[in-house]
Formats: sequence, C-alpha cells, structure tokens
Amino acid sequence: MIKAAIFDLDNTLLKCRSSERLFFKYLVIHRIITIRDVFRIASAFLGRLFRLKGIYVRENKFYLKGKDMEVVKDAASRFFKERLVPIISCNAMEELKKKKEDGFLIILLSGTIGVLLKHFEDYCGADLAVGNLLASVNGHFTGEIEGIHPYGNGKAIVLKKLAEEKGIDLSESYAYADRYVDIYHMKLVGHPVAVNARGRFLRYAKRNNWQLTFF
Repeated sequence: MIKAAIFDLDNTLLKCRSSERLFFKYLVIHRIITIRDVFRIASAFLGRLFRLKGIYVRENKFYLKGKDMEVVKDAASRFFKERLVPIISCNAMEELKKKKEDGFLIILLSGTIGVLLKHFEDYCGADLAVGNLLASVNGHFTGEIEGIHPYGNGKAIVLKKLAEEKGIDLSESYAYADRYVDIYHMKLVGHPVAVNARGRFLRYAKRNNWQLTFF
C-alpha cells in the first residue's frame, strides 16, 4: 500500500499563524476588498454570532463574496510570490523533500482557500492538495465553500476518504501539524509529528509520545 506524509500549512510549512489573514490584508491594501466590503463582512459575522452560528464563520469566505475569480486568482499568485515564499520554512521543505525521496505520497491538507493552496502544491511538488474549494457563480465567488471544510474533525473525514480512494496505509504514514485542533486527523496515522507545539497541544503530544519537531 501507499504511505503518505501529510503536511499542514500555517505554522508548519509557513512561518506564520494564518496565511489567509495575510491574504485578506493584501487584498485590502490593493483595494480588491473595499471599506464597504469590510463593513459587510463585519455585519455578516455579527449576524451569525448573534444567531449562535459564530462557530461556523471559518466555513464561509464572506470577504470574497461577489469578487471576480480571475482578479482574486491573479492577486493570489502575486501574494504568494511576494509575501509567502519568503516565509516558507526551509526546515519544513527539507523534511518534505526527504519524505518525497523516501517514496511517500506528499499531501497538503489545510483549511486555507484553494486559490492559495494551488501555489503551495506547485511550489512544494506535492502529489495532492486539499483545502477549501470556493463556490462561484458566473465567474464570481459566492463567499461560500463547497464540500467538506478541512478543519478540525473535517480534516479527519477528508483523510479517511483519501486513504480509501488512494489506497493509503495510514499506519505507515506521517502527519505534520501545529495545533490541538489537528489531533483528529493526526490520530489516524502511525507517525503523528507535532510541529512548533505549545500549550495544550504540546502537553497532549508529550502525553501520547508523539514526535516533536520545530520548523
């Protein structure tokens, strides 16, 4: 069977906590997202919060609602080259390349948006990349996502599906991630690796004798 090495992005391959948050700021600076958009996003967030749906905000990309797909994709390409490439961890890339040389299927599994993830997939030479697929209508994003949201237990659901479809032996596979919320999919593999772990996640990793590393 196939063995895989599954990598998270933020604070694992990347030396930052949220690449998508940086992308949002980039879109504001370049006026792709306007002040009116910011107020609309804030209103939508508060509305969901007051309806006790704030927990699901991660699953929506309100800031891209109505935006031209090609404009956003072009911005994502520039943003990746200008802002993200310089903060990709050299140590993480060395580990990824080593696993690839050892015959592992390289999978990027992240809750970030697909228009960003695609650039990571190409840059890293990954075999597969799974992130948030943005819904669109008539060439414009709707602000919603399609399919499973790969965050928390959603990553576990995605990984189980991939293992079944690709014939991956999870017991011989590695998973690299940096947050406690990632334990759901990390527990599925034989070799979970806690990256830059701290707090609750660090305690959990030590208690379960997981490998610790720092990228």
